[in-house]
Parts: sequence; structure tokens; C-alpha cells
Amino acid sequence: MAISVDSVKELRERTGAGMMDCKAALDAVAGDMEKAVDFLRKKGIAKAANRAGRQAREGLVVSKIAGHKAAIVEANCETDFVARTEDFRKLAMLALEEVLAAGEQAVHSEKVTRRIGELSGKIGEKIVVRRAKAIESKDGILFTYIHSNHKLGVLVELASEKGGSHPALEECGKHVAMQIAASNPISVTRAEIPASTLERERAIFREEVKGKPDNIVEKIVQGKLDKFYKASCLLEQPFIKDDAVSVQRVLDETGKKIGAAVKVRGFVRFQLGETAVAD
Repeated sequence: MAISVDSVKELRERTGAGMMDCKAALDAVAGDMEKAVDFLRKKGIAKAANRAGRQAREGLVVSKIAGHKAAIVEANCETDFVARTEDFRKLAMLALEEVLAAGEQAVHSEKVTRRIGELSGKIGEKIVVRRAKAIESKDGILFTYIHSNHKLGVLVELASEKGGSHPALEECGKHVAMQIAASNPISVTRAEIPASTLERERAIFREEVKGKPDNIVEKIVQGKLDKFYKASCLLEQPFIKDDAVSVQRVLDETGKKIGAAVKVRGFVRFQLGETAVAD
């Protein structure tokens, strides 16, 4: 008998199994939904559905640059022990390759979904590929940094007016990626900070100095905002290798070496459970 797409989708929602596995199960039991659920449970594929309420807070962040494309992926599981296994690492890398090939939505591809179901059934933990980001740069240069514990990763795109690569630009890109990992900026520049974020900060600062004369309040609030910008905007942050200079100064010095201005076009920072994106 022909199996309807709606039946396959319903079985997938009930079990968490991949579309192909659901269709195969329905074919095997002549379309009987309850028997199909049992079929998948016996194969261990449906076990992931029983873990929907669990917290998957451990995991890995992985990234890769391939030509003019770069991608970063966060995959999660329940325990650090599983996060350190070869099987889990291969799942994260599979999702990464899918994203590089087909974009961010590929973390939900049939191939990735099926592998999640298989691995979850095998190890007995909830597993998710939580998020992904892909960048394509036609005339800039991409850099990546993954912290040694694989729980924090960065992608960053630099570009120069001259175009192309240069040893000084390569070194600068690596340092900027490490800067983003260590200092967790909100944006590249002041102009990119969301208005809602600034208003929230202003409200907090005004509350802190409530009761002072209005002209004094505004000066104090502006001073606090300047400190906020210095901590939150990548270009204004003190450089991690020499806090006497800013990141913008490092870009300027690099520009002098290569004979063309250098700028940061955008970045992505993934840390387990957290995110910061500027592009």
C-alpha cells in the first residue's frame, strides 16, 4: 500500500526518527501507526522521543573554512562524557559539512536527523544540533578559532581595500578571532549595537545615579555608556595581547603594513548556551 506523506510526518513527530526511517517502518507494518511506533522502538530509533524534556547542555562547537565559505555548528548532548566521544564528534562534523554544502538549515537535513536518531538510540542521551551559521566571502578573508575545550568557537571576516591575502593580514585575523573569543563583544562598532540594548543600559545607569541633578546625571550616564562601548564594541576593546592599544589600532597598524585599510566585516561567536553575532 502507498504510505502518505502525512502519515510519515505524524510518525516522525511521535518518535523523533528520520523521514526515511519512518517511511520504512510504515511500509514494514502496512501503514499501522502504532505498530510502526513499536517497530522503531525495537530498532532503538524512537528512543530520542522519550528524552524530549531532558536538558542537552553539554556538547561541542566545531567550525571549518573551505575556500570562500566558512561554517560553525553547535551540537549538544546531556553529558560531557558523550561530548568527548568519537561518535558525537563525527555527528558534529557531519552537520558542519552539511551546512557548508547547503546552508544553515541543513542542520535539519534528513542525513543529520537520521544520524541524531541513531546515535541517541545507541547512547541513551538526548542529542540536538542546536544552531549553525554559514558565511561566504567573495573578496574578504575568513578566520576561525576553536578553544581547546571545543565549547567556544569564532568565525570572523576581514577585508582590505587591496584585496587578497598577506602575512600581516593573516596574523591579524587570527588575533582578532582570539579577541572575539576572549572578550565576547556585542558588535563590531557602536552603530551596530541594537537600540533596545542601549536604552536598557541607559535606564540602568540612570537608576544608579537617581537623585542627582539632571545635568550631572546625563554626564555620568554618558561616561558609563562610553565604558560600555569600550567593553562591548570589538573595535574599541583593549587588544588582548597589548591592552594599551585598541583593536582598531591593531587594524590600522596592519593596514600600514600591507598598504591598504583593513576592516572587520562581521563575526560569529558560539559558546555552549550563548550567542553573539555581528554581520
